Amino acid sequence: MMSFGLITDFILVALLAATLFYVLKLLRRLGDLQKDRDSFQKLIQDFTASTAQADRALADLRIGADGVGRELGERITKAQSVVGELQRSSDDLKMLIARAENAADKLETHLGASRQAPQTPPAAPKPRSESEAATVPQDPQTQALLSALGRIR
Repeated sequence: MMSFGLITDFILVALLAATLFYVLKLLRRLGDLQKDRDSFQKLIQDFTASTAQADRALADLRIGADGVGRELGERITKAQSVVGELQRSSDDLKMLIARAENAADKLETHLGASRQAPQTPPAAPKPRSESEAATVPQDPQTQALLSALGRIR
């Protein structure tokens, strides 16, 4: 029979072989972990670079948005002034229309009265004195209206 020392040597060799097998397996896993660690560090570096780039882009976007906001504010201010001018022009036009309607009503009244009256040649207009000329309103809108009414006759 085999000696007790030889059996322990075989058992020891078997255990050493198993240990060697596990050591090689652990070395392979450690190598894989090292590769994964390197790729993880590269991923962190890429993430850091991307974050820095996003911060720069965000700052540029803020600057651009501020510029656009100021420009939009200026345009709104200009648009509000244009709306105000249009409102004033609208009010002026309403006033002119009301004056024109009054003048047209007076003209219709005078035309109706002259049609009903016997036909006599119109008298020549007498020259106005300076005091009468001074009573004529000097408003350009009124003068334009009077001129248009004079052309209608």
